Amino acid sequence: MRKLTLWLMILLMVFLPILAEQVAYAPLREGDQGQAVKAMQQRLRELKLLTGKADGIYGPQTALAVRALQEHLAANGQQIDITGAADEHTQRLLYDDLAVSRLLDLKLGDRGSRVSDLQAKLYDLRLLDTLPDGAFGQQTQRAVRAFQQVLVRAGVPGAADNGVADHVTRQALAGDMKGLPMRVPQTFNDTHPEALTPDDLYAKAALVMDMQSGEIILNKQADQRMYPASTTKIMTLLLALDALQPDQVVTIPQAAKEVPKDSSLTPVTPGEQMPARDLFYGLMLRSGNDAANALAVLCAGSVDSFVARMNEKAAALGMTATHFTNPHGYHDEQHYTTARDLARLTLAALQNAAFRDIITHPSYTMQKTRLRDALLIEVNTDLFNPLSPYYYAGAFGVKSGYTRAAGFCYVGCAQRDGRTLLAVVLNDRTRNQGWTDMGRLFNMGFALAGK
Repeated sequence: MRKLTLWLMILLMVFLPILAEQVAYAPLREGDQGQAVKAMQQRLRELKLLTGKADGIYGPQTALAVRALQEHLAANGQQIDITGAADEHTQRLLYDDLAVSRLLDLKLGDRGSRVSDLQAKLYDLRLLDTLPDGAFGQQTQRAVRAFQQVLVRAGVPGAADNGVADHVTRQALAGDMKGLPMRVPQTFNDTHPEALTPDDLYAKAALVMDMQSGEIILNKQADQRMYPASTTKIMTLLLALDALQPDQVVTIPQAAKEVPKDSSLTPVTPGEQMPARDLFYGLMLRSGNDAANALAVLCAGSVDSFVARMNEKAAALGMTATHFTNPHGYHDEQHYTTARDLARLTLAALQNAAFRDIITHPSYTMQKTRLRDALLIEVNTDLFNPLSPYYYAGAFGVKSGYTRAAGFCYVGCAQRDGRTLLAVVLNDRTRNQGWTDMGRLFNMGFALAGK
């Protein structure tokens, strides 16, 4: 009996695909009704060719949608009559994912269950920071691009780095990805943090340091020049604290507006008056590029003069592989540092009590001015959020950063049992990866510190 059952299963596996290919589709045309029409309408809706309801009635809107399908198929090399009537050939192509692959592409602005499924796969790969919500926004686009970059590096035929979840991208996500050069083995056992190696980190460069001894416990390309993004603002704040008193009332200079259009903003407005303290918090909690430029001018008279001070300070701290071109970290090929240099900078900054106070505040309320009401600003760091899967008890500070060229960057600390660790990650592809790396570095540091 078992042998018979086994043979029946084999026969079904062999012949069911063949039978499926031979399914006959009855021609459908305007005026027809029934389940076959409804199924066709549902597929047309999935392909974004039909906006109305799938009511099972082949009306004028359905005919237009079928015609649009036929026009698309013809434009992509299919031999098909453009009639608006769904003959057997049209229906076969309609249900063929490969034939309509371009219509199944998911891109910025799309919504629905297919987007949710895509996001779930990207989330599982730790390429997407947020849980699936069915809305293809900029975060989803960045995650798709991060995956596509893996495909391009692997030489996958047809792979493109464009942020559109096309047929190649979707097929790769649905398949076996063991052969792809994903940056981190997904099999790392986090219950043994002492076994962490540089290859188990997503970041291109990283380190973790025992702040008491100065011992670097793990180093991954810590001396390789990298783009720091907004971790630059650690230096900006350190210099600003030397030049301005927190309660000193300042007038926002015009330079606050002279930032790239897609800059993060505090926000502050030229001519607005406020205590310097508000700029300090706007700089670090909101990562305001406008606050960075404002502080630069207030401290040194011009942005260029302030940048010169930044580089002088870097040299004095022994940051031998660092060069700054601006006070905020917006991408510039000549604006770079290393994980080791960022660690040196942060150690020096943490000696300043005012600096420590600012970077340990999760939120701050900026005072009301004549141009705006009081403004609550908050830092968005998963390490501090008890509801986040990346929450890390004892973590504090210091600064995050992101640009497309720099990836996600983070400098942070953690305290446990009287020991303090400092960790740096540079060029993680997503925040999600960055938080994972930080947790792994802290866990390893606490497991091995002092041994």
